[in-house]
Amino acid sequence: MSKRKHNTSTVSEKLKLLSDYDCGKSRDKLCAEYNVPKSTLCRIIKNNENIRSQYIDGKGKLKRIRSAEHSELEKCLSTWMKQVRNNNIPISGPMIKEKAQEFASKLHINFSGSNGWLEGFKKRNDIAFKNICGESNSVDNNECSEWIKNLPVLLHDYTPDDVFNADEAGLFYKCLPDKTFTFKGQPCHGGKLSKDRVTVLVCANMSGNEKLPLLLIGKSKSPRCFKGIKTLPVNYQNNKKAWMTWLKKVNADMRARKRKIVMFVDNCTAHNNMPKLEYVKLLYLPANTTSKLQPMDQGIINNFKVYYRKEVVQYVLKSIKDDKSPEINILQAMSFARKAWFSVSKTTISNGYKKAVSECI
Repeated sequence: MSKRKHNTSTVSEKLKLLSDYDCGKSRDKLCAEYNVPKSTLCRIIKNNENIRSQYIDGKGKLKRIRSAEHSELEKCLSTWMKQVRNNNIPISGPMIKEKAQEFASKLHINFSGSNGWLEGFKKRNDIAFKNICGESNSVDNNECSEWIKNLPVLLHDYTPDDVFNADEAGLFYKCLPDKTFTFKGQPCHGGKLSKDRVTVLVCANMSGNEKLPLLLIGKSKSPRCFKGIKTLPVNYQNNKKAWMTWLKKVNADMRARKRKIVMFVDNCTAHNNMPKLEYVKLLYLPANTTSKLQPMDQGIINNFKVYYRKEVVQYVLKSIKDDKSPEINILQAMSFARKAWFSVSKTTISNGYKKAVSECI
């Protein structure tokens, strides 16, 4: 007779089982549906209150709730972490151990605070280590709302085709994956990850009908890969005044087309002390609001980077097929960036503008 396969349910699954039980499902049906023996089902029903309490405490994904040796200390530490994260302050492992030592001293507990304890504490409290992303919690929503209210006046003389937003973004142009699928039991090694970075400036209008040519800002004045190249895929500069040079070109282009536009930019120092432009009117976004008010930050730049990454992946696959080393230089990066910017759709751009307005209404 084959043994029953052991099935350990998470707190969320146990809560769902209890919900079905409260709705009148028979114990036999529950045992069959959740693949648990009657003894386990009885234990879950008996621990009804504990399970609901564990779920409320944010432990829904855990299968086993491990009891802590110093439960009072960990309760204090967990409360402290919630308070700190509510203020958007990052917390590291050493910080947790240091705070635990402080609580242990106040509670008169003999406590070591080892790495093993820290791992157990994270499992018992369903704590994950994540990257911090975005600045939206530092934005003054009242200031954003006031800015949105004044937009009709600012844009009175302009159509959506003549309203532009320009923004710079960092690009790790040799962005090969830092993780890989591999066979179990096999060693997983990789080369040193490239930190080569350039800045790319993107600009498009509100209707999404027009994307201005990209500007790529690098470190070298004349990279070796430019030798013998007469025409570059996108504009390239290497100095601190690259933005000003690009803007003068845009102004000259608008003069030739007898067209006046308005351009929203953030108020970083590189955008200050601008020369007088007859055909491009600059409007500066309020300080610390770009994560919500800057249209390019509402998915447009991210979409551009997704397409750029796709170009890199295709290049790497072709290099592997041709038995070549997949090395990427500035010239190739410019070509990938041009294709990626071309791939960003009109809908994506117009939605970015809509989101920038609707975020604060």
